Amino acid sequence: IMELIKRKRGIKIQTKPVDEHIWLFTAAMPWADVVTDFHDDLKSTTAGYASFDVSEADPPQQEADLVKVELLLNSEVVDPLAFVCHRDAAQSQARVVCQKLQEVLPRQQFVTVIQAKADGRFIASARIRAYRKDVLTKAGKTVGGGDISRKKKLLQKQKKGKKRQQSTGKVQLSQAAFNSVISRS
Repeated sequence: IMELIKRKRGIKIQTKPVDEHIWLFTAAMPWADVVTDFHDDLKSTTAGYASFDVSEADPPQQEADLVKVELLLNSEVVDPLAFVCHRDAAQSQARVVCQKLQEVLPRQQFVTVIQAKADGRFIASARIRAYRKDVLTKAGKTVGGGDISRKKKLLQKQKKGKKRQQSTGKVQLSQAAFNSVISRS
């Protein structure tokens, strides 16, 4: 239980035995960490035996080292996905959100780059590969026969088109993708 309290940024941890089987833990914790999954983690740590009570801390508000994490899709900021979290947890939470977006967003004809940015630097990123069309086959036959220069020309043309499409292409964030990222579970 003490490890759980420390992981949730608990301070001023006090323990005292009520009887030989029951202990009372008292700690000051940020409200954000209590609200997000503390009850579930406490129950799973203690096999369902523990319970907790909440009261206001002695100084009700304290300063915390918070940072705003912005998410970018192809270098464009997506404001609804930005979130504020503690600086120590920013990188891990940003990685989780990037991975979720990578799973949820559909593949495009161009590479989609998902990045999380905090304090002016990128702290997490993920990429969604582009669909690849085989430009060397038409109607089941290989184009250009054995002519390697023709094949290279077609591949270069495709590469230029993908680059142009990536610079102008927009990624649409569906409601389902948005909801799955917001749920954080």
